[in-house]
Amino acid sequence: MKKILTLLFTFVMTTIGMTETLSLEQCVQLAMANNPDLKKSEFALRQSEISTNKAWSSLSPGVSANASTSNSGPVVSDMQDDWNWSMGASVSQQFYNPGMYSRIKLARRQELSSKYSLGNQEDQLRYTVENIYFQILSSDTLIGVYLANIKLSDEQIRKMSEMVKVGFRRESDLLKSQVQRGSFETQYVREMESLASAKRSLNILMGRDPNFEFDVTPVAVHQVDVPDFETAYTMMLEKNPSVQRIKNQVDVQKVALNISREAYLPSLSGSYSYNKQNGMMGGPSTSSDNVSLRVSMDIFDGFSKHQNIQQSKLSLQEAQLDYEAYLRDMDEELSNRYKSLETQNKLIAIHETSLASARQDYKVVSQQYAAGLSSILDLMDSQVSLLQSETNLLNDLYTRKQIEANIRRICGI
Repeated sequence: MKKILTLLFTFVMTTIGMTETLSLEQCVQLAMANNPDLKKSEFALRQSEISTNKAWSSLSPGVSANASTSNSGPVVSDMQDDWNWSMGASVSQQFYNPGMYSRIKLARRQELSSKYSLGNQEDQLRYTVENIYFQILSSDTLIGVYLANIKLSDEQIRKMSEMVKVGFRRESDLLKSQVQRGSFETQYVREMESLASAKRSLNILMGRDPNFEFDVTPVAVHQVDVPDFETAYTMMLEKNPSVQRIKNQVDVQKVALNISREAYLPSLSGSYSYNKQNGMMGGPSTSSDNVSLRVSMDIFDGFSKHQNIQQSKLSLQEAQLDYEAYLRDMDEELSNRYKSLETQNKLIAIHETSLASARQDYKVVSQQYAAGLSSILDLMDSQVSLLQSETNLLNDLYTRKQIEANIRRICGI
């Protein structure tokens, strides 16, 4: 229902010509509903479900019926007054053959792998959407900072032009201010390009036209919600679909090994048939039935069964090694993300202090410059330092949100 409401809201906003504003969750819902790669994985899951149903159908009995009628003539012999007829039915049941029940387990395991693959792709899609969403917010905020500096530069240039006219300031001061304004405007233009590129990427993930215009809702960038490392590692083992998929491959190979071993076992089947036909020369009809039970087993096939078992054992060992290696890789990735989060927290604290100092420094230098106690270069350096401090803090805040999203992806939440 949420997906339907989101799509309906998008349609209404487009119809009335308004720019829609999407929250992070709305972007995720649109991507989940429209992303073509995700739909392909859903098709693959459906196919594996059908394969499981087909495996179960092997347990069902086979039922058949037949009927026939005949008469002699009319080309060479004369036709008889009564037609010969017969009818019958049979039921057959395969009670056991090598791998009969294990193939059902195998199909179910393969279906489970498809579910984990779909879940992994959903988690990856969510993470990518969140990552781009934070890029958009970061660019949008930086654009606001650059515009504020451009506006401040315009005001400084206006005042300085008046002071140059009365001889209170040198013309070189005015020129330096204009150069600095151009630098701020260059940063603004580049950030606008970065913002447009991020929006196009997010539109494509959401299955929309890349140039579809939209805005995003701000998030609480100062809040970070992740569990401690030990809890996160436990959650990764239990909930991460990629880890579960690799682990399930070990179970798949175990079932495959059992199927190879069961090849030495006999097959057992049974059947029942019933037939009825009219009597010869006008006699009474006759009925007959038959019950059979059949056991069969291959005695020798040139050691192919033995070789199949050896191959299955090697495949199982390989799957176990892959699972252990994958756990090490995921452990390393999770550790790196928590280390990066710790680093970002330290950087944010440093840049918050630097920003407070830069703001105070700019305030002092501006007052000194107005009183003629400092040069235009001092003022420009102070303004650049303030802009750099603001930029560094904003980048670190949104980088931390991206790290948080990555940790949640690894945890499977």
